[in-house]
Amino acid sequence: MSQYFGGKARIGKHLAAFINHCNPATYCEPFCGMYSVGSKVKAGVKIASDLHLDLILMLRAVQRGWEPPSELTEERYVALKGAVPSALRGFAGFACSFGGKFFGGYARNGVRNYADVGRRSLLRLKPLIQDTEFLHQSYREAPESNITYCDPPYGGTTGFSTGSFDTGEFWQWCRDRRGVVLISEYSAPEDFEVVWSRDVRTDMRTNSNGREKRVEKLFLAPC
Repeated sequence: MSQYFGGKARIGKHLAAFINHCNPATYCEPFCGMYSVGSKVKAGVKIASDLHLDLILMLRAVQRGWEPPSELTEERYVALKGAVPSALRGFAGFACSFGGKFFGGYARNGVRNYADVGRRSLLRLKPLIQDTEFLHQSYREAPESNITYCDPPYGGTTGFSTGSFDTGEFWQWCRDRRGVVLISEYSAPEDFEVVWSRDVRTDMRTNSNGREKRVEKLFLAPC
């Protein structure tokens, strides 16, 4: 789902290629989002989690064969915003919202049918996630693994819809965790090493209405 807010759809295959070179036997992704990275990682055991319940319910449902709708009206979108968590609510909140931000405003169709784009994206994802266990939990509860990849809320940017995020606590958790811990961010504390980087265009707009450029980095936690 390329419009997923904060997602790694554009560079997921490159990050996964780097992780695959590390030969992961067990792989854990505690901020899985739309799982654009982990779906391309090759490992014997793969566990993905997220604190967003609707997101996990949607991924589990797709994994089991659920097909999202190709159209979703604004009236249905508004109704789902106040509904209980479900796969359909997750689909509406992300795929049918402006910029992919969870219920950040209904994305009206023009040259693009947002629901259909999201549906096709999820159906392409389905065969790639059959080897993954999806859990609804905090990153602090992530099971041990020899490779952990984290895509947390970036410091100084719009946070996730699951509430505030303690960046300092997260970096310490990375230091304390066993195994190889890799983190996607623009910057990190000095004891974290940059092991991969790539110029990217974000979904944020410049004053001239162009896409803002940034350097996406992958950091290695100190062992």
